[in-house]
Amino acid sequence: MHSQGSLRIGVIGTGGMGTRHAMNIHRFVNGADVAAVYDLDQARAQRVADACGARVLDNPRALIQNENVDAVLIASPDETHAALTLACLEIGKPVLCEKPLATTVPDAERVLNAEVALGRRLVAVGFMRRFDPPHVAVKHAATGGKLGQPLLFKGVHRNASAPYGTTGANILINSAGHDFDSARWLLNEQVQEVYVRGVCSRADASPGAQDLLLVVMSFANQRMATAEVYVNADYGYEVSAELVCQHGTVVTEQPDAALVRANGQRGYSVPNDWLARFNEAYIFELRDWVDSIQKGQPFHGASAWDGYMAMLITNACIQSLQTQQIVAVNAPQTPALYQ
Repeated sequence: MHSQGSLRIGVIGTGGMGTRHAMNIHRFVNGADVAAVYDLDQARAQRVADACGARVLDNPRALIQNENVDAVLIASPDETHAALTLACLEIGKPVLCEKPLATTVPDAERVLNAEVALGRRLVAVGFMRRFDPPHVAVKHAATGGKLGQPLLFKGVHRNASAPYGTTGANILINSAGHDFDSARWLLNEQVQEVYVRGVCSRADASPGAQDLLLVVMSFANQRMATAEVYVNADYGYEVSAELVCQHGTVVTEQPDAALVRANGQRGYSVPNDWLARFNEAYIFELRDWVDSIQKGQPFHGASAWDGYMAMLITNACIQSLQTQQIVAVNAPQTPALYQ
């Protein structure tokens, strides 16, 4: 059953991310309902639909065009994001696209240009760290005036494990985009150059694998950033962000719920994946997105411009990893729509 007057959302992709989004909308977002879902695995889509009281559609474009869907959430495989987002823009329908916005710079540029031509900001990109309470606290501390100007961003991004065959380019496209967006958001500057080095952490990895990357970024106004992205850290999933400022530093605290004492040790548990660590951020992100559509006001998270910039940085990082050279990020002027 759907509430009268609520925003009717269609969810494309019901894997781990899409299912989490659908259930968060159903349980925690007032003024919105899941109206329709699509997944290539129709049985999986049906399970989510049954839990949310939604319909299952057999085609993602049919879902986008459905008159009973007011807004679309895209959580399908990365390579489908750009085309599906463009399909939403073609009919003027708001869309929240999980990162990355695209997997190539030309595709990201097509989405950006389509929205600029439309003259309305309809695209939101799922860089959810902008809604994570520890990251928001770092942002507020850095802009409060007591610490002076932020000079250096230091990011750490570790996954417990990655599928066999994951390459450095895969990591830069699928994982490191969060760090690129966090650095831009927290430093409030644009990346000008990148330099990337990678190593293989274990003998049983696929040939040529580089599962531990270190990214160094140079920003405008002499700001700097580093990002360690390690996808086979083994012990669990962990993310942190630190800003070194003129008069002090500020760093995210892990949002641990309890200190456990057992077996001669005391400590905190570390989750195995990002869904548990960032669930609160996902809920806040969805609430803000729904609120922005209903009130006709800007979304406070990442825009199509931010998604495009993340892909532009990613592309430069892939070149740097391959050539072992510093690579310039040749960003165009920010369109007026995003200023």
